[in-house]
Amino acid sequence: MSEDHHVPGPPSDIADTLNAWRDLFQRKHADDIEGLNVLDATEDPIFSFYVDFADIDGDDLLSYRFNEYPEQTIELANEVLRSMCSEHTDVRCVLRPLVFPDEKIVSVSDLRMRNRSKLVSLIVNVKDVGPRLGYLKRARYVCTDCGHQEFVDQRVARERKRPGAPCKVCYDEAKKALNGDISYPLFRHLNSLLQLASEGSFYQDIQYLNVQNHDATNEQAIQIIVDDEYVDAYKVGSTIRVNGVVYIDPIPDRSFIKDTRRILQVRALSIEEVS
Repeated sequence: MSEDHHVPGPPSDIADTLNAWRDLFQRKHADDIEGLNVLDATEDPIFSFYVDFADIDGDDLLSYRFNEYPEQTIELANEVLRSMCSEHTDVRCVLRPLVFPDEKIVSVSDLRMRNRSKLVSLIVNVKDVGPRLGYLKRARYVCTDCGHQEFVDQRVARERKRPGAPCKVCYDEAKKALNGDISYPLFRHLNSLLQLASEGSFYQDIQYLNVQNHDATNEQAIQIIVDDEYVDAYKVGSTIRVNGVVYIDPIPDRSFIKDTRRILQVRALSIEEVS
């Protein structure tokens, strides 16, 4: 079997999205990026980089990607921000899209499982604030034999994901030495060589807020997942507008492997104060 040949670099749709973000930041936020040199990571390690929803929606590619694949598209934006801002500051910049259009505003009671991965905007009162937590957002795996490393993105409240294949370097060497005849035991051995390394893995602070519609009294609450600078920023009784993505998680205290039931949550992309 002939080996597949790939063009180096990300797939074209990802590359196009990265280029679109870079173009947007250069056109709309060049001064903001240059002004980051006054920030000190020892005082404030995270900086909210605000971008209007209308600017994102004004680009055909970003509009499609952001509305259809919001979390992945935000991660690509943050990748571009890291690259562009690293020349001016060591503060970690996080994209916060603001000013969502009114058609994105929904009531908590209107959310259903079919809304999964959709962008929404909720105006809510904070009823309860959970403890500060941390989760493994990006796991670094290192081959114990050759030192090759791979990074695997993780999701909140999910079983930790491993790389989808054995160490590429060791696998290619074994394949060449054995003329492509890789037995299943050998495959499993090569796969076991990739081990999680705590150093280099990225952990993120998160927190759960229980909220209700701002104009509701006895309505069922929903959980909002906040991260980074939003952790410990809100108190019971606060009224906020949460712009985020509808999320589905396992029921707390139950095995997500054996129990297929899920609860609705909203992963906050940005939060605005409501006066």
